[in-house]
Amino acid sequence: MKIDKRITPPAAAKATAVKGKGGGKSPAPTAGSSDSLTLTESSTHIRELESQLASVDVTDIGKVESVKAALANGTFAVDAEVVADRLIDHTKEALRKRPRKK
Repeated sequence: MKIDKRITPPAAAKATAVKGKGGGKSPAPTAGSSDSLTLTESSTHIRELESQLASVDVTDIGKVESVKAALANGTFAVDAEVVADRLIDHTKEALRKRPRKK
């Protein structure tokens, strides 16, 4: 399982124009009007948590040290069947995500 340290915030919702009897024309903005966005306290807190999580190191130091020691001792064993299974799984996932040609 590959863990990606990057956490991206969800995409902002896009405003779309609704076509009515006006033939798709949007009304002209009135003088002094502006768009505004107000975030709730919970959404602000979620964004803060996302930024904190992005900086968390998920490395298992114990596992890294044990692998280093096994490599240094020459006792590190590779299970070819596990490597092959994970390679196949990774390839299947990559093919699922690939856009299909029409």
